[in-house]
Amino acid sequence: MSGCQKQTEEISQPSQHVATKYVTQKAKSTNQKNYRKFPGFKLAIVPEEFRGTWYQVAPGEKHLQKLVIDKHSVNGMTTYRKVDPNLVLNHNSAKQNRIYENAGFILTVGSDWIKVRGFLDSVNLVYKLGTFKGQTCLYMSYGTDTKTVNGIAFKDSKIALKYRKVDFSSLK
Repeated sequence: MSGCQKQTEEISQPSQHVATKYVTQKAKSTNQKNYRKFPGFKLAIVPEEFRGTWYQVAPGEKHLQKLVIDKHSVNGMTTYRKVDPNLVLNHNSAKQNRIYENAGFILTVGSDWIKVRGFLDSVNLVYKLGTFKGQTCLYMSYGTDTKTVNGIAFKDSKIALKYRKVDFSSLK
């Protein structure tokens, strides 16, 4: 009997150690994100003034949509900056489509705006800081005419709901 007890103790000790080790690794992985690496690109940092949760209501809708911007992502898509000036992106390239598929966004930063687009996309999404009726907002545009406002987002969800019926397309 004493031999059986000793064997049970030896088995239970390693399993406790393994469980502790697993919990430690799990805690580390939740604090650190593993970002993918792509040839010619490095991880980009979104300026602080754009970060946070923004709320918008699409025209004709009653429900809020969230736009979450953090240090390295826009709505969950990781942002990168191009560092290789000789790299030419071609959406017709099968090789580049394999490499950059679901890669994230290329981020370009201006004085009061950020521009994001998919690695092989030709259309930009532009987010510009501004104010609307005294409220801090994020003007959004997409397509080739980045001066046209296609939408607007606010930090306060109640403000977004308040202005949901406003046609922002006339703003410049």
